[in-house]
Amino acid sequence: MEYRRLGQTDMQVSIIALGCWPFAGGAFWGEQDDEVSVATVRAALDAGINCFDTAEGYENGHSERVLGRGLQGRRHEAIIATKVSPSHLAQADVIKACEQSLVNLQTDYIDLYQIHWPNWNVPLAETVAALQQLKQQGKIRAIGVSNFAVQDLGEMVALSECTTDQLPYSLLWRVIEREIQPLCLEKTVGLICYSP
Repeated sequence: MEYRRLGQTDMQVSIIALGCWPFAGGAFWGEQDDEVSVATVRAALDAGINCFDTAEGYENGHSERVLGRGLQGRRHEAIIATKVSPSHLAQADVIKACEQSLVNLQTDYIDLYQIHWPNWNVPLAETVAALQQLKQQGKIRAIGVSNFAVQDLGEMVALSECTTDQLPYSLLWRVIEREIQPLCLEKTVGLICYSP
């Protein structure tokens, strides 16, 4: 397995990550067997995959809870990336959401905590203040965003460090190459691709 530095952090992540949204099941993914999902996490670790992506919004934390089970006894081998929902971006809500994700994941820190989607009804500065507080407390190691286009990402990097921006990117969906990728390069923000 190849590994690369996650943004400007000292974390080394596998070039292939395991997206854990399907663990949640629900209307989008259909019924899932949690034991198969737990076994999938362990098989991924055995294959050298150390980066696991999830979110509190995947069926009310079910994906996080399944991932937490899969990492029992092997947390030290994993880089966990999870996300706070756009409805939880007020300062107190960010703190509460992070605390719940820590419980769900059965860990005392999150490696990469990301804003899942922008919410223009909550000042980004308020959200960033909460994220910085969590980082100072050691509850998160790095701050990132997901689905932030040029304007939102520009505002984010003006306010705070931003380790990564997670966006859809594939041979068929290359729109980020126009503006977002150059901005990420200029501001040294790492790109995490989903739906490759």
